[in-house]
Amino acid sequence: MSIARYRLGALVAASAVLMTIQAQAQYSSHTVVNARRVEVGQTFLVKFTAMSNGGRATVTDAKLTLPASMHASSPSHSSETTMDLTSGTMNQGLSFTWQVTASSPGKFKVGPPVMTISGTRVQGDAQLVEVVPAGTGGPAGTGGPSPFDPFTFMNQFGGGGLLPPGFFQEPQDQQAAPEVDTSPEDMRVQQAPDPLAFLHATLTPKRAVVGEQLSLRIYAYGSRGLFKPASSTEPMHADFLSYNVEDPDGGRFHPLNIAGTRFLGAKIRELALFPLHAGTLQAGAMKMGFAGDGYPNKTTQGLVRESNLAEVIVSEPPLQGRPPGYKLGDVGDYTLNAAVDPRQVLAGDAVSVVATLSGIGNVPFKLITPEKTGVEWLEPSVNEHVEAKESIVQGSRVFTYVVRINQPGSIDLGELTLPFYDPKRHVYQIARAALGTITVTPNPNLSKHPADEPVDRLASVLRLRKVLGADASAQKPLGDRKGFWLFLLGAPLGVILSGGGLSLLGTLRERLRARGQSLSAQIELSLAEAEGAASKDAADIVAALERALFGAIELKLGLKARAVLKSELGTTLARRGLPEDLARDASRLLEDCDALRFIGAPSGVQAEELVTRSRRLIADLRGAKVAPPE
Repeated sequence: MSIARYRLGALVAASAVLMTIQAQAQYSSHTVVNARRVEVGQTFLVKFTAMSNGGRATVTDAKLTLPASMHASSPSHSSETTMDLTSGTMNQGLSFTWQVTASSPGKFKVGPPVMTISGTRVQGDAQLVEVVPAGTGGPAGTGGPSPFDPFTFMNQFGGGGLLPPGFFQEPQDQQAAPEVDTSPEDMRVQQAPDPLAFLHATLTPKRAVVGEQLSLRIYAYGSRGLFKPASSTEPMHADFLSYNVEDPDGGRFHPLNIAGTRFLGAKIRELALFPLHAGTLQAGAMKMGFAGDGYPNKTTQGLVRESNLAEVIVSEPPLQGRPPGYKLGDVGDYTLNAAVDPRQVLAGDAVSVVATLSGIGNVPFKLITPEKTGVEWLEPSVNEHVEAKESIVQGSRVFTYVVRINQPGSIDLGELTLPFYDPKRHVYQIARAALGTITVTPNPNLSKHPADEPVDRLASVLRLRKVLGADASAQKPLGDRKGFWLFLLGAPLGVILSGGGLSLLGTLRERLRARGQSLSAQIELSLAEAEGAASKDAADIVAALERALFGAIELKLGLKARAVLKSELGTTLARRGLPEDLARDASRLLEDCDALRFIGAPSGVQAEELVTRSRRLIADLRGAKVAPPE
């Protein structure tokens, strides 16, 4: 029996049992969900009801549009009857109920549901559902349907058994290519790499500077009707700092005509990326399993497909016009405001400076504070609110400083500054916040420090004579002094000894210079610099550790590792014969160095831990056995 005849027979049977809707003059509909917030893996219900006061009619189709990360069971159905108390007429209708399960967190638009009644298309309203990670705990009552709700009761005991599975899915041979392509521009492709299903990654723009935002989008395409993800991996973005983008249109299917074949396409992932260094960088490799009636499914992972790698050329902002204090990666468009309180203090007391840096981009983690005599700036506390809104990362960071004033007087605090590069205007700019003047009065409770008193450095050398007269101490002749003869006889010997000493000193200096120029000495010097800078700027620590690690790799393998992309370093070291665990540890150490340099303390990477790991890794490199290169 053909599919069309089978469905026609099922329609007749279903109509005889369920369809008691009267022929309508017009229809009313409403859509409800039993939970607005659920956890990943939990099931919620979507109920769509259409009512009419007309004559008999039949339902020929009912569908529920879902994002790619959700899947629904075959709908259950029930007839409903209501009475209009004003007119006394009876309204009859039919309800369809779907069990829906989400596989990934986010905010999703469910629906709208659609029902075809006697050739008339009746559409419900889309509902917004928030899906949170498993185990985070949704509000009470949202984890599953209530057994006492008649909406749930029909689904558990009377639903899904009278119509065959897949009854409401359109047959593949009836899916005609769309006349108008309504898909987003970046979803469209010229050729399909696979006639059944494929993934496609886009990374825009194609050229950027270090720290500029890029958009990575992953699209899924299927030619056998609706599909849902059975499994997936995270897109590759090792050389980037990433933010998740919540897209209300994510997961919505769009019909496309690709080289004469009808596909359904949906955006399944979007990330806002910020490149951490210059070079030709790649991102986007992601795997996903397609699950659906038209897609071969030999394993629980579904029909697995992998997306392409998208490339972007990243360079540093231009050197010309770069302002002093600019840090690589500070890119965007920012404004800076600051408030000082109080404006009048005693010497030795402190004031509070609260600065708010806001704008578009990955908001920087550090401001430049002014240097003034008698003014001491302590390390600030930082509160942040940075997120992706409508695919654009934006937000603010609030820096709270404690500033101690040690000298009395009218003190001009200067201004806070942040140099940054604006990629839209292609110019450097400086965000400024003037702090103004504060009045510092002398503090009577502070004791005068002895160092503040004037010191006469000649007091112990020159002594004033109080009475005129001859000098009490007579001068001895030179010949009567022992020092004269020692100097006279010891001068030639001193010349000889000094000449030999200078020669020996020169030899030692040459040896020390040769030793200092060796790789081993440079490595130890770099490690010592990193340990000595543990309480200073994280950028100095990271630079010293990278010099030490690259020197150790060159000493062991003869490889100039700094010329290798960090994303490829692990593979390159393994090919050169280094054990895989050491190659992997070296690559991870450099990734953590980048995280500390560009993100700072919020990255969770500690400077002291990096120094310890670097020294241990370099020691392991020195003792490692290198296999012959592949």
